[in-house]
Amino acid sequence: MKKISLICFLMLFLNFGFASVYAEEEEEVLSGQELLDECSEGYLPGKPNQYCMQYIFGLVQTLAALQEMEAGNKLFCIDPNVIGLEEVTDNVTKWMNNVPERLNEGAYILATQALHESYPCAPNNI
Repeated sequence: MKKISLICFLMLFLNFGFASVYAEEEEEVLSGQELLDECSEGYLPGKPNQYCMQYIFGLVQTLAALQEMEAGNKLFCIDPNVIGLEEVTDNVTKWMNNVPERLNEGAYILATQALHESYPCAPNNI
């Protein structure tokens, strides 16, 4: 019985090891087109879907934290007390829809550029 348990454990362990290695090899960056496809599901003007808002929220929060750590030029300036996540998400997806020739690029690259162009910083905020 101990041998069977040991063999089952080793098989399970090895399968997880191979699965995780395989998963790492298959990881790809989300493209702009893939993000727009996900964002278009259930989209209503002014009411983007949760997937899209969560992606943009995560990106904005990450970039904002990096901007706080690094003194110098900011990529974008968004006052969350004035501009809501729905508006930011709508503006990013509209910007991406206007550059169909670039939708094969990474979604994070395009969304970052959209934030930069849509929400520039005033000279005194840089």
